[in-house]
Amino acid sequence: MANRIFYAVQQVAIGTTAGTYQVLKGVQSVSMTTTFNLEQAFELGQLEIYENIEGVPSVEMTINRLLDGTALAYVLAAGSYANADDINLASTNEFTARLGIWDEATDSSAGGTNANPANQVTISGAFISNVSYTLGVDGNFTEELGITATDKAWYADCDAASAWSDDYTAGAFAANNDSPDFAGGVQRREYFDTGSTIPTIIPEGKNRLQSVSISADFGREDLFELGKKGPFAKVATFPLEVTCSIEVLSSGGDPVSAGAEGCATGLTACDVNNNLSDETIIIKTCDGTVIDLGTKNKLSSVSYGGGDAGGGNVTTTFDFVTYNKLSVSGTGAIAFA
Repeated sequence: MANRIFYAVQQVAIGTTAGTYQVLKGVQSVSMTTTFNLEQAFELGQLEIYENIEGVPSVEMTINRLLDGTALAYVLAAGSYANADDINLASTNEFTARLGIWDEATDSSAGGTNANPANQVTISGAFISNVSYTLGVDGNFTEELGITATDKAWYADCDAASAWSDDYTAGAFAANNDSPDFAGGVQRREYFDTGSTIPTIIPEGKNRLQSVSISADFGREDLFELGKKGPFAKVATFPLEVTCSIEVLSSGGDPVSAGAEGCATGLTACDVNNNLSDETIIIKTCDGTVIDLGTKNKLSSVSYGGGDAGGGNVTTTFDFVTYNKLSVSGTGAIAFA
C-alpha cells in the first residue's frame, strides 16, 4: 500500500479530443486546483442561508518542465502537431490533459511494473490559460504551461475516459530509462543561441545577458446560454498581451533617454518625436526551441538597480510588451503529427 506520492510515480500527458495522448518529458512539477464556485441566496425572515447554489467548477492545472529537445507542452496543447504554433491557434484549440499516479509500493517508476497507474485523472475540454518561458544564467531553462477547464474525472468515477494503457500514449517511458532528446542535455546558459534577435535598444558589448522571461496570459472568458449549465465556449480575451523581460549586467547605465518631446531639438509645429521604436525579439536555444515575438515589441519600462555599498553589481531590466504575437516552435518528436 502506498504511503505517499513523489516525483518518480507521476506522469503527465497531453492529448487530442480524439483520445490519443503523448507523455510530456522533462516535467519538474504538476499542480492542480479545483474550485467549486458557490453563490449564496438568502431570504427575508431567516438568518440561515436559503440555498448555497453550486455554479460551474473551475479546474486549473500548471505544468512546469525543462527545455531539453523534447516536444514542447505549449505546441502540443495548441494542437500544432507540425511542431510550430501561433497564438491564434493556441487560443482556440481544445485538448485533454491527464495525470497518472502509480503505487510506490509496487512501482519504482511510472509504468515500471504496471501499464496502468493506481489512480489517474483526465481533464477534458481544456484550453491554454497562460504560458511562460524562463531562461537565466543560474539553473535550467524552463517552460510553464497553465491549463483551464470545467471538467475533470478520476478514472472509474464520473464516466472518466478509458484506462491509461487503452489509449495510444506516445512517448511513454518506464523502468527509469528516459533522458533528454537533445544530445547536449537540458538547456542552460551555455545553450542560449547567440543568434537570437535581441532589441537594439539594449547596446551590445556594454551589457551581458543575465535572464530572459517571456509570458502570455490568455484571460479566458466562459460564454453561457440558456438551457445549459456549463459554458458552450471558453474564449480568449483579445487583445492578448505578451511580455518579455530581459535582465543584463550593465557596464554603461540604462542607457535609455526619455523626454516629453522625445530626444530631439529644433522641432517645428506638428513635428512629433517619440522616445521608442518597434523592436524585433526572437529567442532561440540550441535544442531548436524558437520563441518569436514578432517585430512590434516596445519598451514599457527600464529599471536600473544594484551595485550598492553592500556589494553586488548593477543590473538593468528591460521590459517589453506586444500584443497577439507569440509563435513557438521546437524540434521534439510529436507522435500524432
